[in-house]
Formats: sequence, structure tokens, C-alpha cells
Amino acid sequence: MIPVRDMRSVLYATAILFAVAVIGIRGAFLWLEYRSALHRAEAATQDLALLMEEYAKRTLETSDLLINDIIAYVRLRGGVGALSETAVASQYLTELTQRSSASDLFLIIDRDGNAVGVSTPQPGALANFADRSWFKAHRAGAETFVGGAIVGRLTKEILYTYSRRIPDLNGDFDGVAQVALRPAFLQEISRSDSNTSNMILGMWGRDGRVIARTGLAANQTDTGVSHTALFNEMEGQRGGTYRASDMGDGIERIISFRRLERWPVTVTASVPVATALAAWTTGFYWSAGITALVLVALCWLTWIGVRLSHQTETTQKELRHANDNLATALSDKVMLLQEIHHRVKNNLQVTSSLLQMQARRFPDPGVKSAFQETQDRLRSIGLIHDILYRKDTGGTIDLQDYLGRLIVELSATYGAVSRGIAVDLEAEPIMIDLDRGTPLALAITEAISNAFKHAFGPGEGGSILVSARRIDGRIEIVVRDTGKGVSGAPESDSSLGMKLIRSFAQQLGGQFSLTADNGTVFRLDIPA
Repeated sequence: MIPVRDMRSVLYATAILFAVAVIGIRGAFLWLEYRSALHRAEAATQDLALLMEEYAKRTLETSDLLINDIIAYVRLRGGVGALSETAVASQYLTELTQRSSASDLFLIIDRDGNAVGVSTPQPGALANFADRSWFKAHRAGAETFVGGAIVGRLTKEILYTYSRRIPDLNGDFDGVAQVALRPAFLQEISRSDSNTSNMILGMWGRDGRVIARTGLAANQTDTGVSHTALFNEMEGQRGGTYRASDMGDGIERIISFRRLERWPVTVTASVPVATALAAWTTGFYWSAGITALVLVALCWLTWIGVRLSHQTETTQKELRHANDNLATALSDKVMLLQEIHHRVKNNLQVTSSLLQMQARRFPDPGVKSAFQETQDRLRSIGLIHDILYRKDTGGTIDLQDYLGRLIVELSATYGAVSRGIAVDLEAEPIMIDLDRGTPLALAITEAISNAFKHAFGPGEGGSILVSARRIDGRIEIVVRDTGKGVSGAPESDSSLGMKLIRSFAQQLGGQFSLTADNGTVFRLDIPA
């Protein structure tokens, strides 16, 4: 049996291993789910960055084709200066807007920055754009220019622009043709999928100035991201994905970017890391709660197990104490029984000695013989108690051991050695309980004593064989002598010895027989 303390150690170890397994396995799954959520967010921003790239490229290419048409129209009309004297430029631009849905506002600007033609009807005099950065860039020699976010001077909306320099016949600066676009398409893309919640899409100039961005306010048109890694460490990269909190709002984001090949424009798509991990965070809290409940239940079960182990240990101590007391009581009982057997044996010996003393007073050999037979019977009973006293056999007698000692006692009593009588024993180790041992011992004593007394005459030697064995669930005891045989024996069925043997056989539930076979054969058959 495993000691209770060792069982507690096993219980503690099992609980700890189970807790570690639960936390480890759940932690591993949470880590995998965490990485998966980030990968999904990165893939979403990369897809949107590609979409932004294609959209910006198509918009700028379309705008460039339309401006080609405008420049061709200006040259056909004799230049920007010739158009400034008429209103046909605005009519042409209005018709061009109706033919194309790709652009929002067309402008033709002369070399002084004055609007010569506008696609949107304007009350009063047209505005001057000489202070605009895009106009200054073209007057300085730039052929094309993608302008940053501005508040439109004519429409008062947030716009971004694409413009081209208009040369005269000599190639000198004659004016600017411009397309102004509303960034509404960014909002439409960002709202097209619920998974892009809190997504920020942006277009940025070469210097990091904002061209267009979702959620851009009028007071943010002069902002930019030139200080970020996108326009510093990663300036030479065509595209990529990274994590940073430098997009102007201080929030850590997953940012994917693409740089247009033909145009000095970089497009970005970004989502807050917290948004990307929102579902994972909810699952994390649920997992933490469930894991905590499992661990609490495990601790409770472990506490119950430890408590039961302490109770078991206490019960085992009490049981050991009770067993010790029982063992002590049993030992005392065995000692008492041994003492009783010892006293019974001593009393039988005293009785036998008294009978021997009494027999000396009678000169009649028959009386002496009767006293001797009684002594033999007492001696056989005393021998049983002596065996029980000397050996702790649990109230049973080993028939082999008993017969060996009985033969020695009777051989000495009847002078077997001096008479030339050999006594042999062939017995199996058969255990007999005390209740059956006494009548069996008396019956065997009568049979052996009869063989000594009646089988051999004066001066006649011979042998006596005593055997005991099991046969088919029964015990057979045989006393065989080589004497005169049963027909010459003085015993009869009415003798005391035969009456005792018959009575003992009935008491044992068996039967006996006397037959002649080169001597007398006594056979006693009893249940095992």
C-alpha cells in the first residue's frame, strides 16, 4: 500500500502538472491566435494598400489624359493669353467635366496665377492662385505636380490636385492646367468592409506631406509624416508592412505602404493594433476567466483530496493502533491458551502418575493392565496439549508430527526395542482441528496399544506400520502389524477398546475395520 504522505505528494504533483498543462496549452493557443490576428490585420492592410495604389494610379493616369486634352485645346485656341479674353475656356471645362466622371474640378491658370477657365461656375471675378505651391513649382520649371491637401479656394472643400505646366510655342511658361479631386473615394474604400473599422488610408507626397487621408480635417491640411520611418529608414523600399505609432495620432498601428512608380506618391493603409486584436483580447479575457475557474476548481479538488488524505492518515493511525491492540490481545490470548494447554498437560501427567501409583497397590495383572490402558489414553490426550503448547498452530494438529511423537511414547511404554518390535511411520502432513484431534488420537492409541499387547507373544519380534494419507477427500489411518492376526487376538467386539474405537469413529463421522492380512490390519476412514 502506498503511504498516505506519498499519495499527497503524488496529488500535489498531479495538480501542479495539470495546472501547468492547462496554462501552457491555453497560453500556446492564445499565442497562436495572437499571431494569427496580427497576420490577418497585416494581410488586410496590404490588400487595401494595393487597392489604394491601383486607385491612385488610375485616378492620376486618367487625370493626366484629361489634362492632355486641355493643353491641346489651349494650343488650338492660341494659348492661355488668348483664352483669357473670352469665356469659352470655362464652357469647355464644364463640358469636359460632364463627359468624364473621374474628376471634380478643372482649372486653366495663366502665367500670373489668374484663373482663365473653371469647370464650376463661380460668381464674381475668378480667384488668383499665384500663392499656391503647385503654381510656384510649375513657374519654376516643374512639368507635373501632385499637390498636397488644401482647402479649395473656389469650393471651400478639402481637395488634392494634379497639374501640368502649359508651354507656349517657344516652350516658355504660359500657364497651368489642373485637376482638383475630392478624397471621398478614400472614405468609401474604408467603409467597404467592417473588418477595416478604424482603418486610415492615406496618400502622401514625396516629402511626406499629406495629399489625401481618411478623416482629414481642414486644420490638418498642412500636416505630414516626413519625420516617420516611412520617409526615412524605409525611403528606398517599394512597399512593406511595419508597426509604429508615428502616424500623427500616437496610436500604435499596423501600417502597409506602396510607392507609385510613375508618380511621387506613397499610399498607406493602417489599422490600430488594438483594433486588430479586439476579438483576440475578448477571447483572451474569456480564456483567462475559464482558466481561472478551472484552476480554482482544481485547487478545490486538491484541497478536498489533501483533506481526505489527512483523514485517511488519521484513520490508518487509528486502525494501526487498533490492530496493535488486537495483536496484543491475540498474543495474550495465544499465551493464555498455551498456558491452559500446558496446565492441562501437567494435570494429565499428574493424573497419570496417580494412576500409576494406584496400580502398584493391586497385585492383579488385569487391574494393572486396566490402569496402564487408562494411562495410555491420558498420555495421548496430554501429547495433544503438549503439541498445542509448544507450537502456535492456531488450534490445529499436524497428524504427521503427532503420530511420530505418539509412536515414540507408546514404544517406550511397551518396551518395543527390548521386545524386538520395530515401529515405522508413513504419514502425510495432514492438519486436524482440535475437536477432531482428541477422538482420533484416542482411536489410534487404542489400535497401536492393541498391536503391542496382542500381536506378539513372549520373545516374538515383528513390526508395526502406522500410515496416514489423503484419498479422494478423505483421511485414511492404517495400523498394520506382522503378528498373529485378528483371529488370534484376545479382543472382541464387546471389549472396552473396541467400544471406544467404535464410539470415536462415529464421533468423527467415519468407519473402521479389523482384517487379517499376514497380521492384523486396523483401518480407520474419516472425512478430511
